[in-house]
Amino acid sequence: MTSLARVVLFGALAACDDASIDPITRITAPRVLAITTEPSALPLEGELALTALTVDPDGPRIGIGASAPVDGRPVDAMRMRACAPWKFITDPARDCVGDDALPLELDAAGRVVTSAAELATAFPSPPGVLAPPDPWRAALAAGLKLRVPIIAEVEVDGQTLVARRDVDVVETTVQRQNPRLAEIRFDGSSTGALRAGQRYVLTATIDRTSLDEGPDAEPPGALENVVCNFYSPTGELSEAEVSVVDPDALVPETTPNTYTAGPPGTTWLFVIATDETGGMSVTSVLLTIE
Repeated sequence: MTSLARVVLFGALAACDDASIDPITRITAPRVLAITTEPSALPLEGELALTALTVDPDGPRIGIGASAPVDGRPVDAMRMRACAPWKFITDPARDCVGDDALPLELDAAGRVVTSAAELATAFPSPPGVLAPPDPWRAALAAGLKLRVPIIAEVEVDGQTLVARRDVDVVETTVQRQNPRLAEIRFDGSSTGALRAGQRYVLTATIDRTSLDEGPDAEPPGALENVVCNFYSPTGELSEAEVSVVDPDALVPETTPNTYTAGPPGTTWLFVIATDETGGMSVTSVLLTIE
């Protein structure tokens, strides 16, 4: 999570001392929880697929990352655009428009597929700067970080929700992947109904084969760390964010969180896993509360 995101998160949690304010983990209205990409970074000679996870108290509004099919609850509309990688984005409506923006075409499932070639053609170099024949490759060769902001605007239930994801551009030889969530466990089990009002130890496990080597890994070859964020429309989560204890373990698992089940019925738990090299994955788990 970025420093800015941590500031926002901690500020929101501090505000939750007032019992009348819902915690940041509570889904009370439509929200874009994440923009996911496959792969986790854009290869200089490759493509990238992007999707947005939109949820509300009744579950996913589109079936991105859902563990069960979701039909009949599409969002009203969705738009995505890429922003010039050298432009500082404070307000997307002001800073990612005109020549600094490239509208991206969505398919019927609400997914975007774009390529480094398409983006490099749209954003060859900053205005007034004499660019080399292949400016993006030259920038990476010079050791510069090349990162493309992606803006998603989702219209749902009379609201326009705005989300942002910054995507790294990497050499084609650099292989990065998203951390895959393997299991969500309540008191060590991933199956069965929960009892209303009961408190459970909540953990997430990660597929070890989906982890990359950590940046500046020490010792060399050590795997990257993963942070998991949890959200739910009902029940109580004691932590908004927990980390994997040992990424090099055979089955990497997060430190314990706790979830106190809400009233009887069905509800959802949403989990976002983020790694140290820009990877992100999401899962939506349908819960039965008895």
